[in-house]
Amino acid sequence: MPFVLSYIKDKHKQEQKNYQEKIKKDPSLALPPLEDYPDYKEALKEKECLTYKLGQALIQANKTWYKGGYVRLWFEIRRMARWEKK
Repeated sequence: MPFVLSYIKDKHKQEQKNYQEKIKKDPSLALPPLEDYPDYKEALKEKECLTYKLGQALIQANKTWYKGGYVRLWFEIRRMARWEKK
């Protein structure tokens, strides 16, 4: 598993390096800022919905499982449920 992750990391770095070189040669190839996309405002609204926040809390709990992340997740879910009822 670590070998696969290191391969993905190296490949990503190489792709980023190639992208930066292409942008230096032709700046018109650069991606526009996120604010310029037509559905940017919809995405910001989506970040405020309950399911998105629950997913974020679950990811954070999984990252900190050894520090009681799942216990915190329980309290976080209860807090979100009360907030959603209002």
